[in-house]
Amino acid sequence: MNVAALLDWYTAAQRPLPWRLEVSAYRTLVSELMCQQTRIDTVLPYFARFLAEFPTEAALAAAPTERVLELWSGLGYYSRARNLQKAAQAVVAQGGFPRTIEGLRALPGVGPYTAGAIASIAFGVDAPVVDGNVERVLARWYAEERPAKAWLWSTAESLLPSGQAGAYNQALMELGATVCTPRGPKCLVCPVREGCGGVGAPERYPAAKEKKAVPRSRAVAAWIVRDGAALLVRRPEGGLLGGLWELPGGEGADAAALAAVLRRRIGAAVAAAEARGDVAHTFSHLHLDTTVFAASLAEEPTLAEDVRWVALADIDGMALSTLARKTLRVAREAR
Repeated sequence: MNVAALLDWYTAAQRPLPWRLEVSAYRTLVSELMCQQTRIDTVLPYFARFLAEFPTEAALAAAPTERVLELWSGLGYYSRARNLQKAAQAVVAQGGFPRTIEGLRALPGVGPYTAGAIASIAFGVDAPVVDGNVERVLARWYAEERPAKAWLWSTAESLLPSGQAGAYNQALMELGATVCTPRGPKCLVCPVREGCGGVGAPERYPAAKEKKAVPRSRAVAAWIVRDGAALLVRRPEGGLLGGLWELPGGEGADAAALAAVLRRRIGAAVAAAEARGDVAHTFSHLHLDTTVFAASLAEEPTLAEDVRWVALADIDGMALSTLARKTLRVAREAR
């Protein structure tokens, strides 16, 4: 591969992303964790809001976790937000970012890819990275249908231009994101087209991975409003959507299931419940269909730190998952 041509192309064609315009280890860490499994155009407004409130690792380390989740709300994969704050706390505790791959790997939520990105982009370390974009570019250039992980990393490292690893890594990722795309790659304008084994049939490489069947499950949720406030509950830390707020509910498919769930969750009996609509949501491991009920209670709920009446005007500012926002939309539209 003509790495010099790739670097020249990147210098001229790179997108002016905010973490490229002002480079630091902290900004690189935030951008890399936000961009995991999320499109860049989705990330951009989140990155701007996040950096405006937490401009340094010290600011993030000292912030209430609930506020961190509020600013992450809607971005998904919330363990990234918690790991990001834990990493910031570790960095502050040790007096700054580690400058080695090994030190960076020790930070919460930082794997080999993120460590390589921070080390090469922020500190100029000659370290490779391999993400989905890099895998696709290398698989096509070398005509590898099923490239092994070890081969990808060693190949990426073998191409590293000494002293330019940061630009090289970003160039490979940019090429995969904008030219060597999964579908409809723009081979005619590719800066490293010459010698590429994928020319003519690029979408053959890498071979599509077999998708596992995703199970389907049902849930119920309750829209309970009183005196201009709605009842919300916070999910336990550590699990799926941990620490985020949502309508009270749980597994089940009908009003009887809702009554049982609310008795366990908020210690109150249901006086009435009317189905208002359904919400379909897909996680990486599960398809979930949730029936939203407008409900009233026969007694006072048991309030606690994780059970709260929230003024209707304040709900959208809470740390809510995308699923919670969907159920709220159905509840509000059905009024």
